[in-house]
Amino acid sequence: MIGDIRKTWAILTAPEKRKASGMLVLIALMAAAEMLGVLSVMPFLSTLGRPQVIHENPVLEAVYTRFSFGSDRDFLMALGLASIATVVGASAFKTVTLHLVNRFVHLLRHSISARLLSRYLHQPYEFFLERNPSQLGRNVLSEVDQLLHGLIQPLSQMLAQGTVVAAMAALVFWYDPLTAAVIVATVGSLYVGIYALVRKRLGRIGKEREIANGRRFQACNEALSGIKDVKVTHATDAYLSKFNRASRELSRHTATGETLAQTPLYMVEAVGYSGLILIVLALILQRNDIAHVLPALGLYGFAAYRMLPAAQIMYRGFAKLKFSSAALDAIHHDLTLPKESPTEGNEVLIPQQEIRLDHVTYAYPSDSKNPVLERFNLVIQAGSSVGIVGPSGAGKSTVLDILLGLLKPQVGSLRVDGITVDPSNVSAWQRVIGYVPQHIYLADASIAENIAFGVPRNSIDMAAVERSARVAQLHEFVSEHLEYGYETIIGDRGIRLSGGQRQRIGIARALYRDPAILLMDEATSALDPETEEALISAVRETCKERTVVIVTHRESCLQNCKKVISLYGNRSAPSHP
Repeated sequence: MIGDIRKTWAILTAPEKRKASGMLVLIALMAAAEMLGVLSVMPFLSTLGRPQVIHENPVLEAVYTRFSFGSDRDFLMALGLASIATVVGASAFKTVTLHLVNRFVHLLRHSISARLLSRYLHQPYEFFLERNPSQLGRNVLSEVDQLLHGLIQPLSQMLAQGTVVAAMAALVFWYDPLTAAVIVATVGSLYVGIYALVRKRLGRIGKEREIANGRRFQACNEALSGIKDVKVTHATDAYLSKFNRASRELSRHTATGETLAQTPLYMVEAVGYSGLILIVLALILQRNDIAHVLPALGLYGFAAYRMLPAAQIMYRGFAKLKFSSAALDAIHHDLTLPKESPTEGNEVLIPQQEIRLDHVTYAYPSDSKNPVLERFNLVIQAGSSVGIVGPSGAGKSTVLDILLGLLKPQVGSLRVDGITVDPSNVSAWQRVIGYVPQHIYLADASIAENIAFGVPRNSIDMAAVERSARVAQLHEFVSEHLEYGYETIIGDRGIRLSGGQRQRIGIARALYRDPAILLMDEATSALDPETEEALISAVRETCKERTVVIVTHRESCLQNCKKVISLYGNRSAPSHP
């Protein structure tokens, strides 16, 4: 548990740690108010059972004289009203404190989710080659919620209710140490014994819950993202079965965790009630005076009323903390991942002479012993056009990813006019590149927003949108066939468009920022030959002064390239004009 608390503290930012310290101060004050509320009951019950106590007790006598009460009855009424005011005030303060604590805890969900997503987005491209996107989405959304509801919130409740239990125990110890020791030992041993029996199972099913939740996200994401293939191959039942198994396992483990967290509740209620009756009987046998028993009964009863629910909340917090340890481990690990530090500002690295890949060797992390590229060399003159051809698996897309600065070679380097592209200047390099991937990602937004990808809606340059759309042979379709023009919503991943239309949006997106370099990876694969030829001509006319690299399997796309590189295996064949 100590390790979990340390990890939880470690994932907080400095301002959050300061706020957490302030919450602890409020919790301590809340405990003091609770103690004061319980104490206020004793004078009232003492005088209620035997009014002579008013004049026997120096403090009560002093208050009676100071405020000039006319009778014991008036003083008793005042004591009752004062006790009510104290208890109500303590409850009001407790309500405010718990609201502030809950607000702080729930804002942590926003903070941790945002920081975790930021940490993922600032990882190198290779990170995403090894991690399933659905697993990352699960961590940002579902596992952070599990961390909040299963660990951070219970931990805050443990601290809040723990102070109440400690305050009530201290009060009972002050009144009768022996009785208090028996009560604390009985209740404490009951909770500790039950927790010792279930803690290992809680840890095991907590890990299984995390795995099942990941499978649930993965099955849902795969089925919805590949809905066309799912429909055509009639794989609906297979994905439903996969999702149902994971979802059922998640629900079963969650239910078991909740049951184990609530196990002691009814047992402790029975023990508490029985213990209170036994204490009353023992006091009657010991003193044989109901006037002396009544204040003690009120103290123990009110203390039990405050203490037992708080103890149950504490136990439930311990149980949930153990159940949610797996979620904490995953989030703590990912929040401590090293973060890329891209250069700030608007600097750009525009090639004036050449772009060079120098003796580059690269192997993917999943197959590090078999390099895709080995001692690969490529020189691209600034302002020229270069074509890259070769069979599937020869490394064409890998070459583009290295040129994009997404992949870092294990050996060799990417250099622009003799300057090595590294983490300190890769952002300046990427700012001058327009990239058209083979598979275009489209958001469920308007055509304009997809062309100006990543630009806030109110900052989109519509003139640039239209200019790039014209080059991509898209403007006529948008303006003449779509009722809302560039404001037309295209659906998730552009589901309402044809493959060729999606491809054109990708080309328009690459040209929107008027890049100095254009990299195209099978960019016209979804187009018919006539449209492809018109598009290539338009791009060629627009990109006369740009450096263009085209990866394709169609020789016709490379007719006007100044140099063509043929890739076979992991090396390049001699280039030809």
